[in-house]
Amino acid sequence: MQKRIIHILILAIFSLGSTFHSYSQNPEEVPDFEEELEQESDIEAEEAEKVMDEIGHYGSDILLKFAPEKVSSITASLPTEGEGLQPLVYTPDQKWWWTLLKQGKLNMKDTTVRYPKFIKFCVDVYNWGDRTFNTYDPEYVVGTGKRWKVRLVSDNWLDSYAMKLPQSVNATMSSDVYANIGAYIQYMAVSVGSSYDVGKLFNKKEPAHKKYEFGFICALFNAELYYHENRGGTNIRKFGKFEDGQRIKEHFPGVQMYTLGFDAYYFFNNKRYSQGAAYNFAKYQLKSQGSFMLGLSITNQRLNIDFSQLPENLKPYLPDSSITDYYFHYNSYALLFGYGYNWVIAPKLLFNASVMPSLGFSHYYEDSVEGNKYMASLNISGRISLTYNLGNYFFGLFGKMNGHWYKRSDCSLFSSIENFSAYIGLRF
Repeated sequence: MQKRIIHILILAIFSLGSTFHSYSQNPEEVPDFEEELEQESDIEAEEAEKVMDEIGHYGSDILLKFAPEKVSSITASLPTEGEGLQPLVYTPDQKWWWTLLKQGKLNMKDTTVRYPKFIKFCVDVYNWGDRTFNTYDPEYVVGTGKRWKVRLVSDNWLDSYAMKLPQSVNATMSSDVYANIGAYIQYMAVSVGSSYDVGKLFNKKEPAHKKYEFGFICALFNAELYYHENRGGTNIRKFGKFEDGQRIKEHFPGVQMYTLGFDAYYFFNNKRYSQGAAYNFAKYQLKSQGSFMLGLSITNQRLNIDFSQLPENLKPYLPDSSITDYYFHYNSYALLFGYGYNWVIAPKLLFNASVMPSLGFSHYYEDSVEGNKYMASLNISGRISLTYNLGNYFFGLFGKMNGHWYKRSDCSLFSSIENFSAYIGLRF
């Protein structure tokens, strides 16, 4: 390489020396100046061409030595005659999004990735939402680094009722436990799946109970939409002084329940507390932390309890009242407030407990036992979970209760839905 540089310098000096010599001739030789100038110009042109060739080769050697991939990426043959221009073929170097996606290396937070205009707009919107709604203090909460999750779920629930009738007759009722087994796949915040009613294996009748739930959670808030239905009655567990108030089990077909509800609430300590770490395995809670919560609850409920359908052995214990058919039909609007706490028992083990009472008003319809009127609404919801993370695997136990309280001068009712689930899943 050094010899080539010296060679270039000698050629350049020789070229300059020839030019100087042509202008320092004896004046007497001027008549032959034009002829000599032409000859020297030809010589200078040849020498200049050699210099440029050397410089060109030398420059290519430098590029090939320090960035051979760049030289190969900018070198392309011209199209043959009659062949049109071909579209550019993007290489992984150029960070074309589709190439990176196929290789599993696409990172939507990488600002150097190249997208078509519409996809770029969608990615920008996602990144804005992620920064705004899903930012945590990394000392307390970190991401899992995985976008996909698959999980198997065992879901079990029941509905229960505690009612105080006139003359201080107390009745306690609860349904059988409804069991479902489901499988779900989730990409980021979007999840799809299906569950199977285990009761169908033992009972050919169409199930008289249904449960649907949809939820969205981020760092700032949580939102849930749910629907519960029971058309198959319940079981009397206690009824007045029957059997001296001991626990019993008598099937009671006179209960029908339909509940549609929506809850949304904000986490005040949203940088350090992650409810998603406890309930959908999307984050890791590194240090114990809690948060106050505030939100809104809207519920539509239809509940019919017809004591005329009591078993014959229980009817003598009914209070002396002209009302045997209680129908509750109302919309409830309430303010949610409460507190949740994540306890990091061990680096891989997390326990969560949260309680949220709500206070507001209910509008009862004309067909309700109360008639068309407004009454105070008092409800409560609570949940607990235990989560264990083992690498990309996760295991969890989850319990939840939603309760609604009704009271008037001679009657009160607390109805609730209790849910227990177990999860096992994989992140990838």
